[in-house]
Amino acid sequence: MLIQTSRRDIEWIVVDGNSTDGSVEYLRQIEDNIDVLVVEKDAGLYDAMNKGFRKSSGDYVHFLNSGDTFHASDVISLVVGYIREFDSIHGNKPQALFGDTQFVTSTGEPIGLISQLKPQRFPDELTFRSFRFGMNICHQSLFLHRSVFVPFNQEKYKLAADVDSIIASLKLLTQPGMNLGCVVSDFEVGGSSYQHTKKAWKERFEILGNHYGKFQNVIHHVWILVRRLLFDLKLYKP
Repeated sequence: MLIQTSRRDIEWIVVDGNSTDGSVEYLRQIEDNIDVLVVEKDAGLYDAMNKGFRKSSGDYVHFLNSGDTFHASDVISLVVGYIREFDSIHGNKPQALFGDTQFVTSTGEPIGLISQLKPQRFPDELTFRSFRFGMNICHQSLFLHRSVFVPFNQEKYKLAADVDSIIASLKLLTQPGMNLGCVVSDFEVGGSSYQHTKKAWKERFEILGNHYGKFQNVIHHVWILVRRLLFDLKLYKP
């Protein structure tokens, strides 16, 4: 965040749940560079993210979690430029903007882009129906106007509340979300959803059923499984 070339365009809010790994001490050292720093016990990841949203005042909402970073120093410059150009042409601001995501290891080694590694087609634009066959973008690479952002249902979903929030937010769009055409973030694999894979899958299945209909969700997941098998065969073909 500190190296972003458009730092003045960012309201940087950091929420820490009283970490004991040295994070709090580090944050105190750079506190002068942080717009809002909250260090207090929370009820989990999504509670912390909701706190950050409530503390925010900017036009757009974007979330990076521990271990995640912007892919390049000019990401915010590109986003701000896109918003201003869109506004000058259409007379209003885009409601959602998104880009690709680079998966990385805990040591920062690149694994591949989500557009390459996911069997779902990477979207040209975002609508409510974009995720009926599963998530094909990460929230770390999504910018939502605060007027359409739906907070995370932290009490109901412990591992996939971001999926529910994104789909619920996209339902409010009156214009498709715009593809920035760049890699927005580096996402460190191995987070809580990876550590509790079965529970995360169960939550995602329930969420997709709630938003797209239970019967349709079963049909969609048959195709998801078929496409995953075909994708894996193509990916690992000797």
